[in-house]
Amino acid sequence: MSDTPSEREDPPLVSAIHTRRGHHHAWRVGLLMSAALAVLAGWGPLSLASSRASASGTVTFAEHAGLRPTYIFPLYNGAESLYANQNYLMPLMWRPLYWEGHPQSTSTTIDYAMSLADPPVWSDGGRTATITLKHYMWSDGVPLSTRDIEFWLNLLRANAVDWVGDSPVSWIHRIAAVRYETRSRFSITFNGTLNHYWLINNGLVQIFPIPQQVWDRTSSAGSVGNYDRSASGAHAVYNFLNSQSKSLTTWDTNPLWQVVDGPYHLKPGTGFDATTGFTTLVPNLRYSGSPKPRIAALEEVPFTSDTAELDALLAGRIDYGYLPYSDLTLRHRLQTSGYTIKPWTFNGFTAIELQYANPRVRQLFRQLYIRQALQHLIDQPQYVSKVLGGYGIPNYGLVPLQPSLYVTRYENHNPNRFDPAAARSLLQSHGWHVVTNGLTTCTHPGAGARECGAGIASGAPLQLTLLYSAGVLAYAEEMQAFRSTAITVGIDITLETAPGATVVGDVYACTPTARSGCRWDLTYTGSPSWTLYLDTYPSNADYFASGSAGDIATGPAAPPVLSRSLALAGASHTSPSLGGLFTAENYWVHALPTLLVPNTDYQISVISKRLHGLSAQNPLVTIEPEFWYLGR
Repeated sequence: MSDTPSEREDPPLVSAIHTRRGHHHAWRVGLLMSAALAVLAGWGPLSLASSRASASGTVTFAEHAGLRPTYIFPLYNGAESLYANQNYLMPLMWRPLYWEGHPQSTSTTIDYAMSLADPPVWSDGGRTATITLKHYMWSDGVPLSTRDIEFWLNLLRANAVDWVGDSPVSWIHRIAAVRYETRSRFSITFNGTLNHYWLINNGLVQIFPIPQQVWDRTSSAGSVGNYDRSASGAHAVYNFLNSQSKSLTTWDTNPLWQVVDGPYHLKPGTGFDATTGFTTLVPNLRYSGSPKPRIAALEEVPFTSDTAELDALLAGRIDYGYLPYSDLTLRHRLQTSGYTIKPWTFNGFTAIELQYANPRVRQLFRQLYIRQALQHLIDQPQYVSKVLGGYGIPNYGLVPLQPSLYVTRYENHNPNRFDPAAARSLLQSHGWHVVTNGLTTCTHPGAGARECGAGIASGAPLQLTLLYSAGVLAYAEEMQAFRSTAITVGIDITLETAPGATVVGDVYACTPTARSGCRWDLTYTGSPSWTLYLDTYPSNADYFASGSAGDIATGPAAPPVLSRSLALAGASHTSPSLGGLFTAENYWVHALPTLLVPNTDYQISVISKRLHGLSAQNPLVTIEPEFWYLGR
């Protein structure tokens, strides 16, 4: 590879050439509280708004097979960060401070018109962001205020270890002071001049105002207080809300979850079936945002399999569903049955993860040339065209080619394109005896320029075990294709399968200090169901850093490639321009801390022609049913 350094070394910084910029948008939620439920709980009656005549009809929306809501409180950990929770449930009821993605376009920028607050105003040399809230009401008639911001931030900062976004480099650890100046204005001062793209797109968008006047309690029978203003009180409040969130059978009868600021709320009494996951949302009659809901109910329908979901589509029981990739031949039939087919591209990153903590393969994966050789065996264009039917996008680095605004020219060039001959050459030039359709072994051990690498013994074979998520034909076809190409250069890959959640658990269990686990060398959880959901400022140091949710860089097993990649990503948070991000992005492209596979489109949406107001699908994989309406 003429434009790279010696494969033995970490690659140099590659300067970014060009990217495009963008802006962002935020969410608003509302919910109606049942007076009967409030009286039963002893929390006092709430005035009710009259029904809107304009809201009519029921829209049915298909959840992905096997995935259904499991958590409702909008301060959640990695295990609860399912699309069914964080995209289809919580934001319909509780809006974050800023709404990402535009409901009528495929932009990943913030839509300030849909946000709960005006854009931040920077001062103090760029260290302080002052934010003014718009006039929003909770569904119990209380105005949304900075006290609700304070409540969420207090709970978050006292319980950060239980939050999906926590890591040592997270924005919350850079807060020096928060001042709640009025009921509508607050400011956050950071402990240095930080990158504003990062602070807004990966930080401020994660703030969820939550109703302090109802939720600041430590038990169902206890009174509302200011418990969150002490660390012990914030722990007690969080523990209470967390326990209530885990009580799925009470979601639609618990008065806590009926106080919202977004366009929808759970239908009281019958809004959630804890056994099946069937969810019914109805309009919040006090929703302050625009537009107001025009459908009388949204039913989110769970399915045990893709086949069951497809059968429901073909029977006309679903208004907004998806076509499984294994059934692409049915596109025409669905189109003639009154549906429109729309691919849903989303902001994500898909990879085969290398288990660096596994002592059996640790030294192999620390070699850049090994990672490059493996990547050269993954035929991404072929996977997209043949396996995915064209419904996908190749992955050349951590930043998705679409719809991200931050792709550099270097990444777009794809220096690691499919090339089995290059893989063979890399192995041979580093001391391996390559056996076509056999088993390649190390014949020149050592740490020299033309040797296998430190810690790799003479005769060591290139034998790997890859665990991937079961039950999806596309995953099996992709991994079989990878295995078939790998054996042509003597890399023997054994394939094993397990349920997706099991694969994820095994990835987390494989740590340098693990007493069990680490049975596999490579893991693939699959796209789109298990694709990493990217922040819109895609440094992803927050996710992959030591101590974070992804945590692939902990301890002595972490190779220099990860340490350096994360250091560059972290440095981009303090760079005043986007140059730091581009440097980190280009380093990832060249260094390959993970192997890259295509991002499958989130889904091939199948949308009833009677459902309107859906000109585009949000690339952040949220839905905005307040824009939808039924007609001919």
